Amino acid sequence: MEEIVRLKQTMLDATHELISGCRFCVQIASDSDDRTPVHCVKYSGCAIPVQTNVATCLSCQEYKKSLPAKPVR
Repeated sequence: MEEIVRLKQTMLDATHELISGCRFCVQIASDSDDRTPVHCVKYSGCAIPVQTNVATCLSCQEYKKSLPAKPVR
């Protein structure tokens, strides 16, 4: 059971790292058992964020626009 909790927290930390530069995600809950940990203003249409799950957050792919470009070899 402890391993599952650790895995959930690792996944949440990885998601946080990925979307940290997203201009729509304003907060990520630190509770790994939260089903909707991401607070996002993209889906609300206003300045008040709605809570979304990680899959919805990552599927919009806005976070990719803020990642540094990979060098071309």
